[in-house]
Amino acid sequence: MEILRLAEERGVSIQWVDRDHLNRMAKTSSHQGIVAQMDDFKYVEPSDIVHTWKATGKRAFLLIVDGVEDPQNLGGLIRTANALGVHGVVIPKDRATSITPIVIKASVGALFHTPIARVTNIVSCLEFLKKRGIWILGTDAAAEHPIYDCDLDLDVAIVIGSEGKGIRPLVKKKCDFLASIPLRGEITSLNASVAGALVMYEVLRQRSPGKETHD
Repeated sequence: MEILRLAEERGVSIQWVDRDHLNRMAKTSSHQGIVAQMDDFKYVEPSDIVHTWKATGKRAFLLIVDGVEDPQNLGGLIRTANALGVHGVVIPKDRATSITPIVIKASVGALFHTPIARVTNIVSCLEFLKKRGIWILGTDAAAEHPIYDCDLDLDVAIVIGSEGKGIRPLVKKKCDFLASIPLRGEITSLNASVAGALVMYEVLRQRSPGKETHD
């Protein structure tokens, strides 16, 4: 088994236990028979994310996750963020999921390659980012302009709200502009992970050569 060979090469100790023990360790039965024990996840500071961005010499591309409680959604957002080159993700300490084993699994390991800050106050964090020239875009189903009408070829941080309530009012007030995701079917909402993916892809589309237009 490749993972066992790699573990042995890197001096990682291996212990064989029964499946019930693994279920308790992973807090889920969907672990494919392997669980890794590691130190607590290491969060960074927002300033570290800014430093990461500055070092690339590219437009800022950040993701702010405001109050997402579903670990699958958070893991999916982080996975997409990493795939699209987001410089860092910010999550709140309270009333939201933190980095858990389920988040780690849902991100498929992407969170180990993406700086993640966990802050006490999202509003203060947005103020910090705005002072460094980053524009704040909030997603809101009631916003007048669709995401495709927004100029995202600039230093930007995308704010995605919680599954049911969206972006909190105080956080929304700190956004420089709000945009909606056009929906044309009977379903009038998307889960946080899908909504975030669509907005992040739009940022990437606008920054790509030969970008297409939308009707």
